[in-house]
Amino acid sequence: MKRIGTILIILVILYSTYYDLTIGTLPNGLTEAAETNIDEMTTESLSDESENLVQFEPFQEVTIEPGQTVLSIVEHLHEGPISASIQEIVFDFQELNDGLKPEDIQIGKTYLFPVYH
Repeated sequence: MKRIGTILIILVILYSTYYDLTIGTLPNGLTEAAETNIDEMTTESLSDESENLVQFEPFQEVTIEPGQTVLSIVEHLHEGPISASIQEIVFDFQELNDGLKPEDIQIGKTYLFPVYH
């Protein structure tokens, strides 16, 4: 009887781990927000194709110092809570810096960082 109980407990743990890693247990809304942003951007890009102008939020030029990351700099630029998600910040940073990924920033170089209102 102990063997069956042990096997059932192991199966429950394995299933719980699988479920948590694939689907998740906490609703975070990030996937829905990301899909909404993609849909909005697609709609905007279709309507703005004739203009070929990309409108950005205001931005600020910052020189990178040791230990700084894109998120830490954006947090430093804002006095209160940031109204954008991490995905939005990363996307806006890449758009402002010609597709440069946040992990590729270099100390001593100057980059443009989005400022949100």
